[in-house]
Amino acid sequence: MQKLYSQPIKSVALTAGGYKSRGEVILGKRSLEGSGIYTLSPALRERRELFIDLAPNLTIAHIAAAMQRPKGKNNLLNFLCKTLRLPPVKIALLQELARPLPADPAALARAIKSLPLAYTGLAPLDEAISTAGGVRWQDLNADLMLNRLPSVFWAGEMLDWEAPMGCYLINACLTTGAWAGDHAANYVAQN
Repeated sequence: MQKLYSQPIKSVALTAGGYKSRGEVILGKRSLEGSGIYTLSPALRERRELFIDLAPNLTIAHIAAAMQRPKGKNNLLNFLCKTLRLPPVKIALLQELARPLPADPAALARAIKSLPLAYTGLAPLDEAISTAGGVRWQDLNADLMLNRLPSVFWAGEMLDWEAPMGCYLINACLTTGAWAGDHAANYVAQN
């Protein structure tokens, strides 16, 4: 797996608890990062089981049927690569987490569609790319002003949200900054 660290795992679906996400993740030595995982943060904090679907555009039936085709001289891993178009990083993840790979096509299809990821917790704060928390929405009015401290406005990553958007939340930061700024200017003009 080492040679695949920092590789993107594109076009996957992830589930944890009642949360579902499609996107990509980056495979790290001890973690997964990226847009595909951020949406699941609430469930992961609650220690819900995490599953990855390595072929979200294919059904279990389609994969199982493909696995019953003659393999010719291909070994199973080459066959998976050629038949399902699974890239090396997905095959490595499958081997790492589902070994020994099931011989039964239906069982292998289920493993590809719902591969359990060992989960030991969120990254420590000093290693985290993104964190949750901040000023609670119920403590703000619609203008993003603090209810208990009139004239104090909040915007950007100081607000309590998860990080499902990626891109370091630049759009949300700019939008809430403009909103809070306009309303702060109106507040000052009126007072």
